[in-house]
Amino acid sequence: MNIEDFGPFYLFVAAGLIGGVVLFVRGLQAYRHDRLISSVATSTLDGLAAGEVRVTGVVEPIEQTLISPLQSKACVWYRARVETTGDNSRVLMNEEKAQEFRLRGSNGEIRVVPRGARWEIGTVFDERTSFTGAEPVGLDRRSGTAYKSWTEQEPTAMTDAELEAAKEALLTVQTAPLAADDWDKGGNSLFGSTTSEGRRYREARLEPGESITILGQAWPWGDVRKVVLAWNPGANVDRDIAGDIAYAREMGTLAASPEEAWGNAAIPGFGIGLPTAEPEIDPEANELEIPDDPAAHEEALAKYDIPDEELVLSRGLKGGMAVYAGTPTEATQHHDMSFVLGVVGAVMTALCAFALGAMLTGTL
Repeated sequence: MNIEDFGPFYLFVAAGLIGGVVLFVRGLQAYRHDRLISSVATSTLDGLAAGEVRVTGVVEPIEQTLISPLQSKACVWYRARVETTGDNSRVLMNEEKAQEFRLRGSNGEIRVVPRGARWEIGTVFDERTSFTGAEPVGLDRRSGTAYKSWTEQEPTAMTDAELEAAKEALLTVQTAPLAADDWDKGGNSLFGSTTSEGRRYREARLEPGESITILGQAWPWGDVRKVVLAWNPGANVDRDIAGDIAYAREMGTLAASPEEAWGNAAIPGFGIGLPTAEPEIDPEANELEIPDDPAAHEEALAKYDIPDEELVLSRGLKGGMAVYAGTPTEATQHHDMSFVLGVVGAVMTALCAFALGAMLTGTL
């Protein structure tokens, strides 16, 4: 028989072969990741030594947090994606951002520098617009800056007047405002979206107070600073910056301090409207509130003045860094389903390869 005689069956076998290979490769990757995290014992935060470590604890922000773009939640890392669901699917937004944070356990803490980390954190928001174009429940687009000051103080209780106002606002039908984002300037019409395309919103994030497990490298902060460029050897931007700094130093034009180079931007809290020292601003600008405590500025600077010998958790020159949700036991089970699908993919690949070979040789 000729291969044309098989028709759709040939296409089905070919598609099964490709799908099986994809599942098999993903299964191998999941197996490799599980072996990596299982091969390293959990270390205590008060007894860390330089080198590869596996630690677990609770996320604690340092001075400020990020604000997620789709649900406006305080976090230290997020990945958000918005795409259309019509015939011509388009990605409208694909954003990922992380910042340094502390990992605190019952026996100590360590600063985490997550540059280049792999985030094994599940999606917490995955919704679509309705058939009328109405936005999904839970969507709360971020307005304003992506950063917010963080405090460990408990929120104050609402007064009776504030509580009544909140109840009234909750029971009042609100008109949806026009979105200010580049990916959503169309606004809403009487029947929802002004376009015929639906949208899918997805967001994963890591919030303060969540338990995580990290597999990475513990090493002195001074060494981490020296190899930042080595983490991205192919990045022309980093090389350009390094060349500019070297040239400025040679010509004697390099600023002697952050304050001289950046001005107000060097003041902790200035970018979020909470400066710890008096900034130089236009006389007609709104006056900013400065803390009465003169030591507040020095305390804020000390939080970012990391001693070179202090151990921090980051990725290494050759090894990576992975952040898993949950305890070490939960982290090692993270890829179990992918591994099972990989085994299924291997079996599917073998069967489809046998069937395809039989069709090509005419033995089927």
